Formats: sequence, structure tokens, C-alpha cells
Amino acid sequence: MKNNSIFFIFLLLLVNSGCKKHTKYNNPYLEDVSFSIEINMDLPEYAPLQYANNSVLVHNAGIKGVLVFNTGNSYNAFEASDPNHYPSPCSTMQPNQFTCKCDCENNTYSLHTGQLTSGEGEYSLKPYHIVKSGNKLIISN
Repeated sequence: MKNNSIFFIFLLLLVNSGCKKHTKYNNPYLEDVSFSIEINMDLPEYAPLQYANNSVLVHNAGIKGVLVFNTGNSYNAFEASDPNHYPSPCSTMQPNQFTCKCDCENNTYSLHTGQLTSGEGEYSLKPYHIVKSGNKLIISN
């Protein structure tokens, strides 16, 4: 009986360790919008993304756009609206290589991690799912 209990506990731990956990981004300021967009990095406006530590703002997706960043090893995609207040005309952040800044509150965020680096607020940038396929990036929520 003792061996069966140990085997069951081991099996339970093994199954739980293999499950990929998806965290839900809960933020009262930003609504959850569904979209899927494909960007071609061969186009001039997205060509900087072919090189590490470059970022662009994609206007036709998300709430206020999507910030896309090449980390050197992978790509990050975040909502362009400041996550620490409701969207407004000044809340669309512009990328500045490694960071982005909100002109409303002067909040600055890392495009590597999405974390607030200066300013005030409790929320990090809203992440979006991103997949690289050839020279295209598919971004969705």
C-alpha cells in the first residue's frame, strides 16, 4: 500500500510539472480584445524587427496598437496603451528601442520584460501571443 501511495504522488507531481500554465492578464483599465495580425518583416516599416533590440508600433491591432520588440532571442508583443490608466488620446506609448513611455503619466516600461521602470502604477504591460514563421510575425490575443 505504501508503494502505491508513493507511486501515485510521484505520478501526480509528474503530470502537474508537465502542464503549461497560462496566466490570465487581469487589468481593470484595459479590455480584452480579440485580434490576429500578421506582419511581414520584409516590409520597410517592420524591417527594424529583423535586428536585435529594435521595436516598432503596429497601429491596426489591440486597443491602441501593439508594441513589438526583438529581444535578440525571441520577440515580445505588448499592448501600446499604458496599463495603469484608462485609454485616452495621450495613452498610446511610443517605442524607444528598449522602452516605451506614456505621455499622460510619464510612465516608462521595459520592452524586454513589460515591467514598469519609472513612474507609478501596479500593472505591467499587457502581453500578446507572438509566433515567428519565416520572416513573418503572427500576433494575437
